[in-house]
Amino acid sequence: MKFGYFVRSTVFTYPEVRDLSIKVDKLGFDSIHVNDHFLGMDARQDRKEPMLDAMMLLTALAVETKKVKLGQIVLCNSFRNPAYLAKMISTLDNVSNGRALLWIGAGWFEEEYKAYGYPFPSPKRRVDELEESLTMYKKIFTEEETDFKGNFWELIRHRNFPKPIQKPYPQIVVGTTGKRMTDIACKEADGVNLDLWYAPNMEDIPPRISYINERLQKHNRDPSEFEISLFTAITIVNSQEKLDDLVERIIKRTSGDKKLTKEHILKNHYVGFPEDLKEKMTRLENMGIKKIVTWIRRSDFEDSIEVFSKKVR
Repeated sequence: MKFGYFVRSTVFTYPEVRDLSIKVDKLGFDSIHVNDHFLGMDARQDRKEPMLDAMMLLTALAVETKKVKLGQIVLCNSFRNPAYLAKMISTLDNVSNGRALLWIGAGWFEEEYKAYGYPFPSPKRRVDELEESLTMYKKIFTEEETDFKGNFWELIRHRNFPKPIQKPYPQIVVGTTGKRMTDIACKEADGVNLDLWYAPNMEDIPPRISYINERLQKHNRDPSEFEISLFTAITIVNSQEKLDDLVERIIKRTSGDKKLTKEHILKNHYVGFPEDLKEKMTRLENMGIKKIVTWIRRSDFEDSIEVFSKKVR
């Protein structure tokens, strides 16, 4: 099992993100990830958190880190012309000596599109554009010269040099839980990232993995060369009192028909003592999850990330 860390989950200024990334790199995580937003997510702050551009931020972090891969969770396909994004990823891969990732989705945050002057197409149009972009990325990364005419973009004698250091190109992963995008990823990409942090339920995962494997078979893809990853938060506790309090707070956040039980939370949420979490990570790995991208929420440990790294990962 590999682990990536979402370094812009609770910190936002460059010094904070830089220091956290350096720490995660030293602890031996496989990758760091930043989200791709122009506005903050906290409506209470009127979305004014300092959201640095994802690609420029990763390029800076490439210089500050040594071994960790540099990824997103995930890039919005609508925000950058795919030929230009391929150039940016190629640049990041060269600056980092072969550590770039290309994790991407179709986009969803309408307020952000409007705030920055982007049209907000229908869901179908956004997914159609993503599908065409995936084809373009692979051609641009590998071809000496690209001529391409699709439904949305046309390239005439496109040349992209230098090529990425990684061959044939940096890993391409699609972030989605939707069936159509999953099918597209199984056809065109190197992996799927399941964004299930907002409603963790381990029982939901096996059917999703079965669907992915069906799609891979349909497209004659080798499952051993396709990475299924999970995006979720983890909370490590050091006392029963802390665990009981945490479970109670989770229950209070739900209501009506969605009311959760203590038993459900302890079984399906990524909360608990280090040994409990290690057992859950093993269960996920046995299901077919090859990588987890996470952030460690605050707990009663002085350094939860280090505890996770030493006792869970």
